Amino acid sequence: MNEIIIYLAIFITGFIIIELIVRNIVKSINKDFQWLIIEKDEAPKLSKQSLRKFLLHGYDPELGWVRKPNTSHDEIGEKETTTWHIDESGSRKNPYLGSKESKISCYGDSFTFARQVNDDETWEYYLSELTKTNVQNFGVGNYGLDQAVLRLKREFPKNPTKIVIMGVVPDTISRILSMWKHYYEYGNTFGFKPKFKIYDGNLELLKNPINTEKKFDEYEKFLSYIQENDFFYKTKFSKEKIAFPYCINIFRNWKRNSELIRAVKRIEKNESDGDNSKEILWKPMSIIMEINLKWRVQLFQNKNNLDLIIKILEEYVIFSKQNNFLPVFVFLPQTDDLLFIKKNYHFYENMINAILKIKDLVFFDITKELIQIKNLDELYSDDNDYGGHYSADGNKKISELIANELRERSKKNKILSSHQMYLLRKIDQFLDGEVELFIPNFVIPPDGSPIGSNINNWYNCGY
Repeated sequence: MNEIIIYLAIFITGFIIIELIVRNIVKSINKDFQWLIIEKDEAPKLSKQSLRKFLLHGYDPELGWVRKPNTSHDEIGEKETTTWHIDESGSRKNPYLGSKESKISCYGDSFTFARQVNDDETWEYYLSELTKTNVQNFGVGNYGLDQAVLRLKREFPKNPTKIVIMGVVPDTISRILSMWKHYYEYGNTFGFKPKFKIYDGNLELLKNPINTEKKFDEYEKFLSYIQENDFFYKTKFSKEKIAFPYCINIFRNWKRNSELIRAVKRIEKNESDGDNSKEILWKPMSIIMEINLKWRVQLFQNKNNLDLIIKILEEYVIFSKQNNFLPVFVFLPQTDDLLFIKKNYHFYENMINAILKIKDLVFFDITKELIQIKNLDELYSDDNDYGGHYSADGNKKISELIANELRERSKKNKILSSHQMYLLRKIDQFLDGEVELFIPNFVIPPDGSPIGSNINNWYNCGY
């Protein structure tokens, strides 16, 4: 009996020692690398200083965050410093034509905003050169398709254009499932946002739960609602969180956790040795990016996720008809998307096939073009820790592809109504410099179908 007690005491003592060691290791790493999450991260304390900065420069009660009008910022990279400016309308400044009339506007995420390049190196700027019109840029970093469409609805009445291009990365599949970015991208604690869900076959908007500045001080009151409606809280965050007992819990995702611990510890060791090579510093985040890519691939295989994107795009088309513009949608793949497709398979091809069935949406996926390019380094910038936005050369290529696709679509009868076909033929002439982009209120296209016979007809474009 005494032996049993002794062995039990040894076991308990050993367990406590190991638990304390593992807990201390995990918590010390969590301070420096927030992607190794622990219990406190379920409802983290918000930095007052960082919050004040966010409220001043980025917060938006409806959309979650936005680039504020009449602001600018220098983005410091390893090779160079780039600068962006936001004009009085909230669009990124386009030096090509300044404040002159705009006939094309763009909405989307950071790949539409065009991070890591200057104002005269965005694909919108190069598209302005090709189309001889001011192309407005309302892209916002980290936006999902849901936020981009909501921003379009808010901005378009103030800044109407005849063509709208909606551009997002494939990772939008994860962004539209999120209500608090922190539960997918750990540490993004100010990223509260609205989201859509499908209820009884219809699209229903769940508004941003933190829609006043005061609510940041008491955001915990809304956590149950957020956790209920954020796809990643139960499927990802809760499963990757390391909690008591640490020495057991850490084995739930042993491969992920052990790789991250080793990578962070290697940084600590090398810093003490004076070695700060980019490969070593980047390793922990590269592990996370690889994990998130796997998530992205998996999410595109889920029918419910595909249905949600389709519903949001259909909402985009409905809005276009109500406001007389041509809706264009484009996927802007990241480097890891293309590398995965080259090595494995086109993981969002099923989404493309579904989008092609949406009536009156002009859609093209530039993946098929970019996948043919051997040296992707020429198209993408690797000038910060998170790498991967289009370079100036990449943006020039994107603008050419978009302009060429619009021309090609004007010549092909693909998923387009006769009215769209006629409008795109006009766009084709406009892009070639043959005519000004002008369509009288009453015109009859070659096929004989009238345009502009009713002021409420979206084809009465009034160019």
